[in-house]
Amino acid sequence: MLSGDRLKFLRYTHNKTQKQVADWCNCTERYIKMVEKGQEIPTEETYKAILNCIYGIGKPLPKVVKANSKKAKEIKE
Repeated sequence: MLSGDRLKFLRYTHNKTQKQVADWCNCTERYIKMVEKGQEIPTEETYKAILNCIYGIGKPLPKVVKANSKKAKEIKE
């Protein structure tokens, strides 16, 4: 697994923003920042999604509606 600094370097050299990577991986920008700083270790699935986004291959992770989110409450009603 590449270090957070290396992931940040790859993202930067491939002109991807943290927001683009976060949207692709179905996570928050804050989480991507924490991964790049070495404060979080992504799951294998998220790690692969980060690399796929950076290199522009594959498909984004599916969007999952979290149980306590505003959107989930709207769906229930």
